[in-house]
Amino acid sequence: MIHHAVKSSRIASIAYDKCSETLEIRFRDRSAWQYQSVPVRIFNDFLNVVSKGRFYDGVVKGKFKETKIA
Repeated sequence: MIHHAVKSSRIASIAYDKCSETLEIRFRDRSAWQYQSVPVRIFNDFLNVVSKGRFYDGVVKGKFKETKIA
């Protein structure tokens, strides 16, 4: 996956794999999580919203199966 650096106080970068519909988020605290069955629309919106943290809290966190990877 190719990570895209983002401007956020909490999130360092996000990546997406279209084949598996997996969203990967690396946080500034060095933790990383993967979210399964995420529509590509969510990833595209995530890239474009101003507040990445607010988007994460409202649209991603707790809405998809998640796995801590780091």
